[in-house]
Amino acid sequence: MMYIIDRIESGIAVCESVESNVTFEIAMTAIQKNAKEGDVIKKNGDFYVIDAAVTKSRKAELTTRLDRLFKKNSS
Repeated sequence: MMYIIDRIESGIAVCESVESNVTFEIAMTAIQKNAKEGDVIKKNGDFYVIDAAVTKSRKAELTTRLDRLFKKNSS
């Protein structure tokens, strides 16, 4: 299962499940140290690691959507 880090507050990552859109909290101590908002993470045992390939792909897709949206609205 994969999760997206929505925000980080006081050492807690508020995450959303990619599959079910359910929001929940994970302690940052259980997540790879360099994780940040927008990263896609997956559980590996009792720890969560960043899925760099999925994070990069997701960010590229969002950038493309925003570019199209702003081009459409500026015409």
